[in-house]
Amino acid sequence: MNALKLPKPILPLFFLLTLTTISCKKEQPKAPPPMQAPFVTVKSEDVPIYKDFAGQTFGDLDIELIARVDGILTGIHFKEGQRVKKGQLLYTIDPLEYDTKVEQVRGQVAGAQSNLVNAEEELKRIRPLADMNAVSKRELDAAVAKDKAARSNLNSVQASLRNQQIERSYCDIKSPIDGVIGLSNARLGDYITRIGNDSKLNTVSKLEKVRVQFTVSEADYLRYQKQVKAGERITDLSLILSDGSTHPYKGSLNFSDTKIDPTTGTVTIEAQFPNPDGTLRSGQFAKVRVLIRTQKDAIVVPQKAVTEIQGLFQVSIIDNKNTIQTRMVEVGQKIGVDWIITKGLKPDEKVAIIGNQFIQPGSTVVPVPYVADKDKKQIASSLNN
Repeated sequence: MNALKLPKPILPLFFLLTLTTISCKKEQPKAPPPMQAPFVTVKSEDVPIYKDFAGQTFGDLDIELIARVDGILTGIHFKEGQRVKKGQLLYTIDPLEYDTKVEQVRGQVAGAQSNLVNAEEELKRIRPLADMNAVSKRELDAAVAKDKAARSNLNSVQASLRNQQIERSYCDIKSPIDGVIGLSNARLGDYITRIGNDSKLNTVSKLEKVRVQFTVSEADYLRYQKQVKAGERITDLSLILSDGSTHPYKGSLNFSDTKIDPTTGTVTIEAQFPNPDGTLRSGQFAKVRVLIRTQKDAIVVPQKAVTEIQGLFQVSIIDNKNTIQTRMVEVGQKIGVDWIITKGLKPDEKVAIIGNQFIQPGSTVVPVPYVADKDKKQIASSLNN
């Protein structure tokens, strides 16, 4: 039996229909799902505006211990960095030379006292005789002059004795206040002089309170003066330490310098902070964080949400149809990781945190709430690792 044969012109049409049937059976590709877009809902709130100023700490009192006599250092009577009491003996300079001088002047005082006694006795003897005209008036005048000279000489040598005794006392260097003593600049056996840097032995600091000096620009100073005239005083001062921690006690403004430095255009301000725990020491570098003002009904968004292009700022808005729209905005001051938007946004709008280059204006997205703490935790984790 012969197989069925198709005419030759029909064969190409048959194969074309077969291929078309097979291709129709393949599934059509699906469109990709919308991408997720983190967002924040715009809110208006009162935002405190802070400004940081670099400063340095000083003790409430920082008193240098300066040698006032020359000699060998024979005694150190404290532990560095420890608390000391007012009147506590700290250093001893060899007193032998000064003890000798004191004894020499004491001898002169004794001689002067003896001369005064003789002059007084002679005056007592001559005065009655002069009253009876038994001696001449010249002899009486001579006795009076001798008495005055002896008395004056005694006063002079007594003053010299007091001066030598004061110099001798300088051999014992005592603490002028209750405080904390620093690192000694001299060691046992050193020759101490009262001239130049060698005379500076140490510093005792009173640290129940600390002073922090910092500089502000002339513009900031003038702005502060206007606030004072308007009845607004700066009362919120915090101290940020070098490790990023905040001193637990608030400070207060102490004074401002009487002049502006013409070379830098700045003025020095001093603030005072309680230090009951003694954690702060003189010479630390820290930042004074000052509450400048509180901006009412401010609109704040994360800095990640703002894009700058040639000095122009824009944000991405998620509209009611979950579509990305670009909008130009005007920005104000940065507050930490956020940015104040002064124009272009209204409360309750959704601002996208665009971190994906495939999300373009006009794209449809799936809005998900933005969690700022997640980024902070990731940063902390990376630092710990």
